[in-house]
Amino acid sequence: MPGMASVELHNLGKTYPGGTRAVDSCTLSIEDGEFVVLVGPSGCGKSSLLRMIAGLEEVTDGTIDIDGTRVNRVPPKHRDIAMVFQNYALYPHMTARRNMEFGLKLRKVPRAERRSRIERVAEQLGIAELLDRRPGAMSGGQQQRVALGRAIVREPKVFLFDEPLSNLDAKLRTQMRAELKTLHRRVGTTSVYVTHDQEEAMTLGDRVVVMRDGRIQQCGAPMDVYGRPANRFVAGFIGAPTMNFIDGRIEFGDGRSRFVSDALEIDAEGPEGSATIGIRPEHLILDPDGPLELMVDVSEPLGDAVDVIGTCGASRLVARLRRIEPPRPGDRLRLGIEPDTMHLFDADGTSIGS
Repeated sequence: MPGMASVELHNLGKTYPGGTRAVDSCTLSIEDGEFVVLVGPSGCGKSSLLRMIAGLEEVTDGTIDIDGTRVNRVPPKHRDIAMVFQNYALYPHMTARRNMEFGLKLRKVPRAERRSRIERVAEQLGIAELLDRRPGAMSGGQQQRVALGRAIVREPKVFLFDEPLSNLDAKLRTQMRAELKTLHRRVGTTSVYVTHDQEEAMTLGDRVVVMRDGRIQQCGAPMDVYGRPANRFVAGFIGAPTMNFIDGRIEFGDGRSRFVSDALEIDAEGPEGSATIGIRPEHLILDPDGPLELMVDVSEPLGDAVDVIGTCGASRLVARLRRIEPPRPGDRLRLGIEPDTMHLFDADGTSIGS
């Protein structure tokens, strides 16, 4: 079975020629056997960070330790990692078997062991019948399984995944996510996975690392990041539909602290001055005595719920409501907020009280 290894990044930075700072002072500890997902919008630095761990990009500053060994200057082939790419990167003239065998041959793994490893992994991934086919005779999902198999037979200390499912259709992506999770549970190898898809991050990761502009914004278990976002960016990035934001002020008076805006007045603890309330669409409920009045613009039926989109004062809101008939444009709905689900952010976007 594969060995396991911790990965330690300390103040890791990457500046490209021309001065672009892609990764800035990233510190992260990844434990043995952990599945960590780096997520963020395009250009946030997640792929550059992954490629530095792989040794495919030089480190500008900071350090990378794998299994307790400093690898800043260690060539990729000596880092005992395996990488799965977005574009599969299979050799087109080789069969699936030869693609999977190639790295083992380079490492001088004995022939019998090569065969047994390939057959075992092919069985695990459901690709045994594809071993004698070339990539051109396979679907995208089959090619991705072969690419995955090629990485697994290596039995590396660390798997690195660079958006491996982004070229697949939605149904296959969901299926492959479930298979990756099952596979990780079985094999247990330390894994670092890059995606821009927050749903993928939430479903796959033991921990999720949210990045923006080259910096780590928050790192935590998926439901902690969802339930206690560190700042407005994380709150807006994690969750679908995205969190609603209402800008206003915290004001003190009559011995109370209140959030005041043209859409909402509600008790809220925080420093006096500009502030923003965040409410997830799924935490809004129909309530005749609720503090929000939504003027409906559009209803989007989803089967088990309806996304109702409209305005509250100057704010645009989405409410995901269950067990209702889709309201019509121009309807007014009174909405309440589920207890203990509201988020408050200060003028800088930092979470207050979480």
